[in-house]
Amino acid sequence: MAESREERITGKGNDVAEEPLREVFTGELRGVDIIVCDREGVTQLYRRGYGFTEGECLKLSLLEAAYLLYRGLLTVKDSSGKELNFEELLRLGGEYDPEFWTRLNVYTDLRNRALVVMPGVHNLEFLLDWKRKTKTKRYLIRVVKEGTRLSFREFEEMFRRALESDRELVMAIVDKEGVISYYIVEGVLREGLPEFEDSDEVQVEQEG
Repeated sequence: MAESREERITGKGNDVAEEPLREVFTGELRGVDIIVCDREGVTQLYRRGYGFTEGECLKLSLLEAAYLLYRGLLTVKDSSGKELNFEELLRLGGEYDPEFWTRLNVYTDLRNRALVVMPGVHNLEFLLDWKRKTKTKRYLIRVVKEGTRLSFREFEEMFRRALESDRELVMAIVDKEGVISYYIVEGVLREGLPEFEDSDEVQVEQEG
């Protein structure tokens, strides 16, 4: 069982992330990745925490590309040179990941707060480093849809991953209307509690 308190993740993140992009860059769809090879695009996007460098190019995930396309900061073309719109990229993301829209909802909310978000080990997890002048807050954010059932073992495992990476675990709970609430998990209580089997589950419910 875990103790948690609601904490609103607000404010501006890294100073670099606050600087607005003024150019529209172009990426090419290759499989499930979008590759940007424009030198200025690689520099500007990478400085703001987008993608991974691959040679002289930058590899963006569908999630990152969808966000940048929605913000009007990126155009995406397929191998034939056809330009893809936001809806087409969403459909493509949904084909590979049924939770694509939910993940994009949380990713967009965090990015709109000028926070740098990186993918975690689990498909539904993000890593976030929130730099504030002289200190950095490090979070592992787990995306959970309201009503989702999580096993106690799964909950304990995500908490362990957060501890091992020196991060605080945050549950980003998305309700049926798409509203997101963030809860920092402060600890896991084990002493004096009975052992739970994998079949035992906890249901995540929205509060307020």
